[in-house]
Amino acid sequence: MTPVQTDSIDLFFNARSVAIYGASASLNSVGQSIVQNFIKPQYTGKVYGVNPKYTQVLGIPCFPSLQDIEGPVDLVVVAVPARITPRVFDDIAAKGTKAVIVISGGFSETGPRGAEIEDEIVAIAKRNGIRIIGPNCVGVVDTHSHIDTFFLPEYRCGRPRPSNVANISLVSQSGAFAAAISDWTAELGLGISKLVSLGNKSDVDDDDLLCYLGNDSTTQVICYYTEGYDEDKGRSFFDTAKTVTPHKPVLVVKSGRGQKAKAASMSHTGSLAGSDNIVDAAYRQSGIIRPDNFEQMFDMAKALAMQPPAKGDRVLMVTNGGGLGVMTTDALEALGLHIPGPSPELETKFKERLPAYCAVGNPIDVVGDADSSRYNVVLEEAMASGEYDIFVIGMLLQTPSLDMDVTNVISNHQRASGLPFVVVSMGGGFTTKAGEIMALMGVPTYATGEKAALAARALAQYGEIKYGNKFNRRTSSDK
Repeated sequence: MTPVQTDSIDLFFNARSVAIYGASASLNSVGQSIVQNFIKPQYTGKVYGVNPKYTQVLGIPCFPSLQDIEGPVDLVVVAVPARITPRVFDDIAAKGTKAVIVISGGFSETGPRGAEIEDEIVAIAKRNGIRIIGPNCVGVVDTHSHIDTFFLPEYRCGRPRPSNVANISLVSQSGAFAAAISDWTAELGLGISKLVSLGNKSDVDDDDLLCYLGNDSTTQVICYYTEGYDEDKGRSFFDTAKTVTPHKPVLVVKSGRGQKAKAASMSHTGSLAGSDNIVDAAYRQSGIIRPDNFEQMFDMAKALAMQPPAKGDRVLMVTNGGGLGVMTTDALEALGLHIPGPSPELETKFKERLPAYCAVGNPIDVVGDADSSRYNVVLEEAMASGEYDIFVIGMLLQTPSLDMDVTNVISNHQRASGLPFVVVSMGGGFTTKAGEIMALMGVPTYATGEKAALAARALAQYGEIKYGNKFNRRTSSDK
């Protein structure tokens, strides 16, 4: 991938000193909430407040201006009314700070007067080499450096955690969605590296973040929510994506398909939604995967972060429940994946080593009295045959014969083969625990066959993007 200059963007995630412009002692204020994020022991950098009303806020020193702070300030978080932000940017320029997050609203999203103020602060920033995220955003959360500018209290909006297995970064135009995703992924236990809310995209935009995250070692999958692009920045984003997607998966959920949604997008962030058909074609040409919604995006991203891309689209479904096998196979076929039966040679090997009442087609049903050894037989023979590219494993743990050892069997075969595996396991608490164990072993696990099929489809689709393979599509669902 072509090296890019990302030093200025890195300050947003690895600032060693942060000033909150508009720090406040008022309970439940935005200025106080942001300060609370930075006084946690996890953030080890220096923190300052800027507000002439106070000498300290929640124990951190507070100054009338940035000029009164003796040391350097890497990042300024602005939480003051829009009308005074030009004066704030003059102070930032004089201090020499190069990264600013403008939390405040009241800019281009509100009309001509707000747009004038936005243009004014952008002009000051450009003259002084300052990069801006926002305005009208919640900023960033970095789970490694513990920079957190989300002004939403943690008891209302949980914060995600990084993972030792797989980490996803998400860029959202909508601050509300960024916050909701933060809360949601905290509950899911999904590994998150960075969350970024871009707001009005007055300066730093999707393209800048794509360049940065494409080279970020803590990000394995890049996800976006966007409401639109302007023509020049959109073209640049797709050009950048062509250099990133062969090395790292990029997923985008884009709203604004209909006329009413386009109008709402314009009033929300001041951005143009553009023609959905044109954008959809640009995604395909640049190697971007486009899920329909957030749930699909995270189901796909989990698999792409944990598993290697598939080098083909031949799927083997193995299950101890016939209904689960049929349902999942239906979903796989509906997504255009190939479900070939085993060759006569492989079928013979299955029949020699499995009980006669097992079904050895595709799906393979090792039936309800199976223990982990039957899964071991199927995976051992199937992988040795070279007839399959993706393995979807159904494990119904309600049966007394199948214990947790099946998780070791599955993960050991996945590691040994280097092929992508997806698990579907339906049930309650015991099943959920098995899924958590599988995730720690690096194998994504889903509660329904439809979700597992979507994950398998993403692994096949990214294989096409990464390796240049063209699979023989069997349905019209992939147009």
